[in-house]
Amino acid sequence: MFHYITHYDMNYKLDHDRESYFHVCTDGDAIPWMFQDDDDFIAGVNRIGLCVLKTYVDVIAFILMDNHVHFVLYGTSLKCKQFINYYKMLTGKWLHNKYGLKDYLRLLPTEMIPIADEDSLLNTLAYIDRNSIVAGYKYLPYEYPWGSAKYMFRDRAGCAAKDMLKALGELSHSEQIILLKTKSRLPGEWLIDARGMIHPISFMDFSRVEKIFRTSSRYAYYMAKKLEGHVEMQLTQSRKVFIPDKELRQIAKKISARQFGTENILSLDVNSRLVLAKYLRYDYASTVKQISRMVRLDDEILKGFL
Repeated sequence: MFHYITHYDMNYKLDHDRESYFHVCTDGDAIPWMFQDDDDFIAGVNRIGLCVLKTYVDVIAFILMDNHVHFVLYGTSLKCKQFINYYKMLTGKWLHNKYGLKDYLRLLPTEMIPIADEDSLLNTLAYIDRNSIVAGYKYLPYEYPWGSAKYMFRDRAGCAAKDMLKALGELSHSEQIILLKTKSRLPGEWLIDARGMIHPISFMDFSRVEKIFRTSSRYAYYMAKKLEGHVEMQLTQSRKVFIPDKELRQIAKKISARQFGTENILSLDVNSRLVLAKYLRYDYASTVKQISRMVRLDDEILKGFL
């Protein structure tokens, strides 16, 4: 069942308890690169698993490209936003430690687009799995090593045997730290390959995705479609979503009254206004500058918080 969340839905509960599918991605034009070599990509795949453990979001599809990422996630809007923010934070730490880049991703724009219906979901999933060939990868998407297409409608048990996977539980915690370069404790049943990459079957349910397409032939049909214009138009439209100040000011007052017992935003302390700013950012996709006008806080302060 699909629930299309609009930014104008005032009935949408602020505890973010509705789950839906979201297309979540970073801006491919904002930075020259995000991944430079296989170690970067392997760590990038592993971070998906860490983000799943952190947020309990379901990853339905993913692809890591050299300068951006795409996901289809299933969860509440807040949890999906936490997922991409956590992914960016972990990636930023990796780039800082390996390349000395400080705050490289802090202001990297991200998009989070609710998926309205089944056809939109199928189009978006195929768009993500096709992304490698659109970007110039010379082999079929099923051969691209850093995306979910590789595992769709495949003999995963046979592939896993060829990959000589090992359960994390077979390793000591110190061995895991060396291999995975993280101190986080991961489930012992999760599988890794000889390169130290967590196999995506550990944190994704591919049978669920296959049920969405129903048959391999239907998946092949969507993979053959030229979907880039359709999905990229949705991305462009999402950047244009804008609530006028007058309307957003009324929304902010209602949130303030509900959360803090007063519509007078200027009477709130700084911490309360920061909480209000977070609601406006995550629920209504407002810009930092617009939120600054609503809560009367400097936009540079807000950039470090949102």
